[in-house]
This record gives sequence, C-alpha cells and structure tokens, in this order.
Amino acid sequence: MLKVDASFIKTPIGAIALRYQASPFKLLAADLTGRQTPGAAQGEAEPGIAQLRKIFRLVQQYFAGRQISPPWDLLSLDYLTPLQQKVLYETAQIPYGSLKTYQWIAGVIGRPRAYRFVGTALGKNPFPIIIPCHRVIRSDGRIGNFSAGPDIKQWLIDFEAGSLPA
Repeated sequence: MLKVDASFIKTPIGAIALRYQASPFKLLAADLTGRQTPGAAQGEAEPGIAQLRKIFRLVQQYFAGRQISPPWDLLSLDYLTPLQQKVLYETAQIPYGSLKTYQWIAGVIGRPRAYRFVGTALGKNPFPIIIPCHRVIRSDGRIGNFSAGPDIKQWLIDFEAGSLPA
C-alpha cells in the first residue's frame, strides 16, 4: 500500500498542500485549494527530504516572480497517457507572464482540433504552479477553468503580469 505524506507551504494565495510518497520520493500532487490544510500551515519542508525542499524552493521562486522549470524526475505522471503528459510538458514551456490558448497547445502537440482534449488534460494537472496550466486560456480571451477556481487563476495571471504584489 502506498504511504502518502503531506507538507504545506504558505503562499500569497493560501497554503499549498504538497502530497508525496517519501521512498522513493515522488510528488503526487500540489493542492492549491487549501481543502486539506490543517489550521495555519507554515512552511518548512521536512529537513530529511531534499527533494521536498527542492519543491518548496521552486514554489517560493515562483512567488518571487521567477520562471521555474518542473523537476520532471520528481513528479508522478504515470497515471496520465503519453498524450496528456505531452500537453503538460508543452504547457510547462510557456514563459512566465505569457498566455497561450488551448488551441495553441493542441497545435503544438500535433492535434490542432483537440483543444477540448487539452482542456481536459490540463484539468488533470496535479501540479498547478509547477506546471503552469493557469497560463492557458480560451481562444476568445476568457480565462477558462482552473482546478482551484477562476479567482485563483485570474490572481495568478494578474500576479505574473506584475499588477499584484507577492
């Protein structure tokens, strides 16, 4: 049976729960909704897990206004299909502060009419912020859906545009 641990990091959008398996280390999810946050989560990673400290640093760097790159070797993506993984990989290439459309991602993965598939794949992204699915919007300019809700997605877009403090 898989033993899942969680650690929490305090951010400007609230506590983010990082769920992981410790041995061998794999990050299973980054939950932005705070549903699993026990009280006021503070944030230092367990000192014995260097990989978790790396994830904490990435999240802190993001909220310091820097582009981050997902640590692919630490992320559990095995339950996603290769095409869903490709959507996440291409989404991770979108530069900080930029926005692309679901249709654009569909074109990049070689499936120009599969923009709904892209939206569904991004809806399964277990690592928002680390894989910045909030940078993908609808072709009509509306922000579209987001696992943590449209208010958080809009906040992240505005933050990256420089219109919000960290």
